[in-house]
Amino acid sequence: MRRLAPIGVLIGLLVGLSSRAEDRGPSFLGTPDAPRISALRNSAIAKVEKGKGGRSLAFRITLEDGVKGYFKPKQTFSAAHWYSEVAAYYLDRELGLGRVPPTTGRRFRWDALKAAARKDDRVTELGIDEDGTIKGAFIWWVPDPLKRLRMGRNWERWVRVQRTLPITPYQRPVDYRADLNRRPGVREASDPNRPLAKIPDIETRPAELSDLILFDYLTQNVDRWGGDFTNVRTRGAGGPLVYLDNGAGFWLGEQRLGLMEARLEALQRFRRSTIEAIRALDVDAFARRLASDPLAPVLNEKQLDGLRQRRQAVLDHVEGLVARFGEAAVFPW
Repeated sequence: MRRLAPIGVLIGLLVGLSSRAEDRGPSFLGTPDAPRISALRNSAIAKVEKGKGGRSLAFRITLEDGVKGYFKPKQTFSAAHWYSEVAAYYLDRELGLGRVPPTTGRRFRWDALKAAARKDDRVTELGIDEDGTIKGAFIWWVPDPLKRLRMGRNWERWVRVQRTLPITPYQRPVDYRADLNRRPGVREASDPNRPLAKIPDIETRPAELSDLILFDYLTQNVDRWGGDFTNVRTRGAGGPLVYLDNGAGFWLGEQRLGLMEARLEALQRFRRSTIEAIRALDVDAFARRLASDPLAPVLNEKQLDGLRQRRQAVLDHVEGLVARFGEAAVFPW
């Protein structure tokens, strides 16, 4: 007669299966998104404060259930695309990275935010609808301290097979153009007085940075590297990279930007698992995921086709590097 497994073993197996099923769901640094997304979409406002820092106008909102979020509304400022914040979140989850904080589209009544804005001149840039509401990206507020990651000059060597990179594209667009066009003897815009990079703060940092550059290329986020790495942040000192401030992406015009092409071209070392995730990326499936957002449609067909082009450009770039340097050099992690 077949013996049955002890009840404790069965319970353990069920718990294990449940945990693995939960792991397969969308999550931020291992913590499931669902409760946070539900709160961001449905909970009422308890308190509103005007956001601090940054060129665009945003609001820090505490909800009645205690969850906090950062609302980036629709506005005319060219590098503050609410739809890019939302699309970056869904793409991050489609790729299985889990680095973008939980984000959803949401619409608030302007009257609920107006007092916090006070007399801010940027109010004139907001896209308030005729019904008195305004739509935007509502991003879960990460409670942990987010530390700026300062790697030092020539940190790019960590993500390259070839060590030399005379002009870095990982800087402000205006400074990169200045470096490209500078005359001999004129000090470069990227500031040669910045200390040279030493070893990474943690062993996995080069692989994380490689992933970040690829993600930003796919989303067309031009604003990651300006301002002394303001938007390159970790969760606590020595913690994992967090992909904040994804609003300067998914442009409506040109789908292959010169600066972003230069950033991809400079990248030569990759995590194999990340490249396989990009290879498996089904843009139609991503579009269906986007369609679940309350503010869908988030991207138009031109933007989705641009993502297809950039995905293929990544794969072609990696294939060319493997042919040139070999898999062991290109996939060290």
